[in-house]
Amino acid sequence: MVLDSIARIVKPMTVAFKHMFSTPVTVKYPYEKIVNTTGEYYRYDPKAGIAYPGFKGRHILYLDKCTGCSLCDIACQNIAEAIIMVYGFNITLKLSKEFMESFKKGEKTAVDFVEKLTETLYMPRREDRVNSHPVPDVAWTDFRAIQAVEDGYVWKLNAEPVYAYRSEAVVESYLHNFMRWLKTAGWVDEVVEVQGADKEDEHHMISREGHKIILSIVKIDEKLAHNKKSYFPAVDYSRCVFCGLCVDACPFYALEMMPDYEIAAMDRRSLLYSPKALAKPGVSTAPAEIGWFDKLVMALRGW
Repeated sequence: MVLDSIARIVKPMTVAFKHMFSTPVTVKYPYEKIVNTTGEYYRYDPKAGIAYPGFKGRHILYLDKCTGCSLCDIACQNIAEAIIMVYGFNITLKLSKEFMESFKKGEKTAVDFVEKLTETLYMPRREDRVNSHPVPDVAWTDFRAIQAVEDGYVWKLNAEPVYAYRSEAVVESYLHNFMRWLKTAGWVDEVVEVQGADKEDEHHMISREGHKIILSIVKIDEKLAHNKKSYFPAVDYSRCVFCGLCVDACPFYALEMMPDYEIAAMDRRSLLYSPKALAKPGVSTAPAEIGWFDKLVMALRGW
């Protein structure tokens, strides 16, 4: 009995003593990386029906292969609904020479129009509802971006493409407050048709006191023969579960998953990756500097 009691005490202590000299399993992230993490992309060959093993991290989109078939979006439905098929849009204003002359003279109607538009574009975005996709921030231009043309002036409002599933969503997400102000300020807003325009384009004739301004939301044509609609997936990483089914569903080798998992952000808007963002390779930022003691401990752990 005595020997059994001693053995019950000694054996656990022996196991604990062995672990004191073994290499720890945990790592001090982000200063240490997992050594055995594969650097291969997770990809799928639809013709052979074979999935090649790789790390299921952030997606990478090959724009020169994507046809806009939406199969990745369909595969994500009822799972995470993290993929949105979007177009890229440009938002432009065509201003008459009379309007610009009024603005230069400081007339209230023209000045208020420009000031309210600029205020709307640069106002902080409201927090998005939990069950909806976030509205990403866009880099906007200022009044200095106006260029003279033969019959007036053109102001391209966006410095980068504005991605949305419809032109109506662009107006709702970025210009809703401005369009509402137009009505209260006495401006007349009329949706007009432009001959030869794409079906996704939207044009507004805005007029007041002889001033006529054309607001256009025009789809960007990427001029890709394999994707004539210029229709691409965007990924909302606040919803994505990294299952890889979207990669399996792509029949054109246009979508893969990289070993890039450092995509944390302080707000949901930064987690919605546009097609152009998905087309770029992952960029991981360096962690903050650590002290000499932590460096010494990390070096000793490798022995």
